[in-house]
Amino acid sequence: MTSLYVHIPFCVRKCHYCDFNSGPHPRALMDRYVQALCKESERAGPITGGFQTVYIGGGTPTALNEGQLERLFNLVRDIIGSNHPKEYTIEANPGTLSPEKVRLMKAGGIDRVSLGVQSFSERGLELLGRIHRSLEAEEGFYMLREAGFSNINLDLIFGWPGQTLEEWGQDLQKVLRLGPEHVSAYCLTIEKGTPISKDVRTGRLTGSDEDLQHKMFKKALASFTGAGYKHYEISNFALKGGRATPDRVCLHNINYWNNGPYLGLGVGAFSYVNGRRYSNVKDVQKYIEKITSGKRAVSFTETLPSRRRAAETLVMALRMRSGIAEGEFHRRTGYSLMELYGPSIEKFRRLGLLSLTGGRLRLTQKGLFLANQVMVEFV
Repeated sequence: MTSLYVHIPFCVRKCHYCDFNSGPHPRALMDRYVQALCKESERAGPITGGFQTVYIGGGTPTALNEGQLERLFNLVRDIIGSNHPKEYTIEANPGTLSPEKVRLMKAGGIDRVSLGVQSFSERGLELLGRIHRSLEAEEGFYMLREAGFSNINLDLIFGWPGQTLEEWGQDLQKVLRLGPEHVSAYCLTIEKGTPISKDVRTGRLTGSDEDLQHKMFKKALASFTGAGYKHYEISNFALKGGRATPDRVCLHNINYWNNGPYLGLGVGAFSYVNGRRYSNVKDVQKYIEKITSGKRAVSFTETLPSRRRAAETLVMALRMRSGIAEGEFHRRTGYSLMELYGPSIEKFRRLGLLSLTGGRLRLTQKGLFLANQVMVEFV
């Protein structure tokens, strides 16, 4: 499966926890950026077999105005041609949605929306620096439903400074009442250089302790699995399907976790094609200047050696609850899983973080919360 990612680096305001390649920019620059995206896509060349998934992320794609969004959707339509992808996602912020934008999304072929709610707590939203309020998040969800969107993801963040287990439980109850098809629940990572990092460092805020975060994670597992959601990746839950409907997993992200090929367009976007990984410059002005002058915007490229590809295959597969079978690892990498990583695997099995049963390696429930400590050893 091959995926297309389009990066929109614009936001109304930078959130206090965010270290992504995004931020507020003048409207005129946003116009020039969309034009540059069109030019870059023209030079990308055809992809054999086309794209099975498309993901427009950011930033906040819905920070674009109606005219810019329409041009963006036309751009994607030109790239994918007449073959509609299996999944076509856009990220949206409740504070930037409008009925007209939602209409354009539907007309443009979007069939999955990832709504950045993060919390339904007013205190939490203010601390995280979000531009919307709790009621706007609900209104945005119902706006999408009324427009006919039947595949909606809600993004949540837990473990923010001062959050209680009770507050997290209230967020979970609210989500279950809304009934989205998919939920992403991420434990807050305090990234160096962000405003929230400064506040914790100076003592203005107190970061959540690991025990509390672990309890929040376990509460999310119990709440979502008990309500009919499949826990298919460390932080992701999909509504289980039936005989006629598949589980509502995110196909685009699964392609990443399977180390599949993808093409990235836009500032800072990464691509992975034919074993080669490369990325564009991170500065919006430089990206526009390079593309409009007929140059490539690539700032980094590497061809992964086979051992590095094997390590990444294992690490990405361990994100999935299904893990990876020894035979599948050998088929995809040419290496024996136990010959490469036997001692490390045995160590983590003794610690109760990994299980190897029936020839399949996966994280245990205890290992899920400590996944980074496990994965860093293989990398």
